[in-house]
Amino acid sequence: MTYWDDNATRAGVFNVGDMYDEYTARQAAFIVEQLDVFEGQLLDLGCGIGRLSGAVLDRLPNVDVEGYDTSRPMLEEASRIGARFTWLFGDLLSVAAPPYVGAWCVLTFQHLPDHTVKRHLADLFSILKPGARLVTQWVTSGEEGPMSYPRSPSRICDLHRNAGFAFRAGPRYRFEDVKRQFLHDSHVTGYADNWLWVTAEKPA
Repeated sequence: MTYWDDNATRAGVFNVGDMYDEYTARQAAFIVEQLDVFEGQLLDLGCGIGRLSGAVLDRLPNVDVEGYDTSRPMLEEASRIGARFTWLFGDLLSVAAPPYVGAWCVLTFQHLPDHTVKRHLADLFSILKPGARLVTQWVTSGEEGPMSYPRSPSRICDLHRNAGFAFRAGPRYRFEDVKRQFLHDSHVTGYADNWLWVTAEKPA
């Protein structure tokens, strides 16, 4: 946790120089398109300094965003976004959250082991409204380490399915139906060649 606390600044946590604003804008536009909601409460799991929360709020004037993170310095930085952003600290299981109309998780699951990811996906499923969508970003290759957990597309599908999520291709899970919905990062940000984006849905 010290690493994230010590890098709770725009430059420290996301050091991509002049690409920062363009990178954030493209990711936020993609998330807004995929969630397809225009009012209600959204959740940013692993919100960090609020990079995406702020950008999504700029695009959706009738939504509020709650950001969840385990770094207080990052949440304090994110709190500067404004009145439509609130933050949560701690375990999602302990949060009496209202139903959310959509959620996203970016630059988070790639740093977490399976048992933690499974718990977060189960929590997300329980606090999303029926029919709400979840946008997640993963890494599919690279060396596994204390903060890096690459996963295959089929494994990523299984994690969603086991939590109860379905894919927009239909109510039944078939990898052949949903693999075309897996977007390589070059389509979203042009930054990483081993990132995968998934849009899943809580069945109505």
